[in-house]
Amino acid sequence: MVLSPRLALIAGLVPVGSRVCDVGTDHGRLPVYLREQDICPFAIATDLNADPLESSRRTAQSAGVTGIDFRLADGLDAVKPHEVDTVVMAGMGGETILGILARAPWLCASGYKLILQPQSKVPDLMDALAGGGYCVENQHLAEDAGKLYTVLEVTMGEMSTPVGGARYVHESLLERGDPHLLAYLTGICDKLRRALRGLEQAEGTEDKRAEFTQALADLDKWRGDIQHEPITC
Repeated sequence: MVLSPRLALIAGLVPVGSRVCDVGTDHGRLPVYLREQDICPFAIATDLNADPLESSRRTAQSAGVTGIDFRLADGLDAVKPHEVDTVVMAGMGGETILGILARAPWLCASGYKLILQPQSKVPDLMDALAGGGYCVENQHLAEDAGKLYTVLEVTMGEMSTPVGGARYVHESLLERGDPHLLAYLTGICDKLRRALRGLEQAEGTEDKRAEFTQALADLDKWRGDIQHEPITC
């Protein structure tokens, strides 16, 4: 099984020996790869729709892979606590991820690892994780088909509610650096500038404008820090 760069990044974050649930598995490439490479002894693949779930079954059959339980379910509704210790939610909006988490409060217990790849609403997701007893440990970036994706490693724990640019970029990403970081920061800055222009004439948007302005200032500073780093030989 050959994975896209986005899924390859996610697969690399799954602990060896863990029991994984891939939520919204689509074609099932991730759990098939994890079983094929003996990274996981067991995996659950869930999907809201029957057709992609059947497609994932065919993917496993074609690869000759066993040890995957395919379940037609909305999020984690068909998964019991302690059946798994690692949960992947990739390729869905931040609001969808938050809805799934709200229906599975058992994930707040210690011992669970979440690997989240939101397609949207990253700031809202960061806020809700901090307020829900979760801690973002690491943020990663992957470039796939000309688009940048962000992946969060999350566990139970205390985390301060992020403010400004930290609602978009976790400190681990800044500290570790990444070949895609500058492009990622630039893309967010462009979106914030467009959003601010759209709010210029709107009444009652002072708080939102202040929020975006602070985030933009932080992100622009971090962009400048990257661009002016001395080159070492």
